[in-house]
Amino acid sequence: MFGAGLAACSPEVVDVVEAAPVVRHDVAAFALAEPRQSPAPAIEDPTGMALAPFFAALRRTQTKAPGAVTRVLHMGDSSIGLDGLPHAIRKRMQARFGDAGPGFVLLDRYSANYRSQVVDIEAEHWDVCYIAYLCKKDGHYGLGGHVFRGKGGAWSRFKPPRQSEVGREISSIEVWYALQPGGGQLQLRVDGGSAQIIETDGEALDEAWHRVDVPRGEHVVELRAGRGGAVRAYGVVLENDGPGVVWDTVSMIGAFTKRLHGYDAEHIQAQLARRKPDLLVLNYGGNDLRRLVSGSASPERYKAEYREVLSKLRGRAPAVPCLVVSVIDHGRSGTYTVEPRHVDAMVAAQREVAFEQGCAFFDSVAAMGGAGALRKWLKTSPRLAEPDLKHLNHRGRDHMGGMMYDALMHAFASDTRRLGTR
Repeated sequence: MFGAGLAACSPEVVDVVEAAPVVRHDVAAFALAEPRQSPAPAIEDPTGMALAPFFAALRRTQTKAPGAVTRVLHMGDSSIGLDGLPHAIRKRMQARFGDAGPGFVLLDRYSANYRSQVVDIEAEHWDVCYIAYLCKKDGHYGLGGHVFRGKGGAWSRFKPPRQSEVGREISSIEVWYALQPGGGQLQLRVDGGSAQIIETDGEALDEAWHRVDVPRGEHVVELRAGRGGAVRAYGVVLENDGPGVVWDTVSMIGAFTKRLHGYDAEHIQAQLARRKPDLLVLNYGGNDLRRLVSGSASPERYKAEYREVLSKLRGRAPAVPCLVVSVIDHGRSGTYTVEPRHVDAMVAAQREVAFEQGCAFFDSVAAMGGAGALRKWLKTSPRLAEPDLKHLNHRGRDHMGGMMYDALMHAFASDTRRLGTR
């Protein structure tokens, strides 16, 4: 069942968090910045090798060779809504290693909490099916967990960000969509030029991509549903040939971790194989806390659910490096009061699964100062958390992103020293 935008969303699923003020980022301020020398917080990795392929990709990018692009796919719930936490890391990474463009973005702002900090998105008339509602029995939700369905009149327009220095230049456009029986046309225009026609009619539901190369620079990209039947699309990838970093944000507002079970395994693995991320970051758990509080899920059950998610996402390419980011400290989840013991139980479960599956781990709660620290972040001046006791505000997201960046760069430096390279 498809719903039109927010009309399909129940109050249970969507938490509204404070919008980040739009500011023009001073890229030069991050360009050569070294991470803080504090030993904590840190990336936890018992093997010391979980992120080695990712760090190797970063070193290739650091050589400034043309086409040396490092891609990160950051998936999560409202903890990464508004592209806040990912962008805090992205802008630092792109300042240090180069800006390879915006990456994957959805066709519409399906929720007040969805936003790209590196693309201005305008859109109308798409019906949205969101994986949190398990509204597609076939499990084909695209890389971003959202299906955009439309006939003639549905459109999206993507522009360079008005008030950001990063993500402005692209040299390729790739439309992610589905072939399906009776599928209509998609029309792709660049800078108001003539339309390229993408036919989406196929014998059966299948993956499809359409790529266009353009001169590197700033471009306006428009996608419209054209003649024929309904089209089914997932998003677009906007990149340049680097060298640099691309940090994709796939936010699933209000989703339980287990909602990713709704993906058809072959479908999501094909989507990931096409994107070829050098690092997969998973950032879930805030909504699952209410299940621990209510007793509807035990830590053991949650661990089993998380194992299944990692298995489904990495089934085709288990060597893809992964970083599990713990839930932040909470005082509430849904309508439930969350106690420090619930937060500690969630973090312990996520750490155990991460290590078991060969992923690295970042303890957001420890970075904040331990369970119960959210209230301290709320009382700082300026404050770093939302009064809802569930989310960080824009300053808090940037601060947390800075700590995660520092931790990654310390681990990167350690890995580089291990290899005896610079």
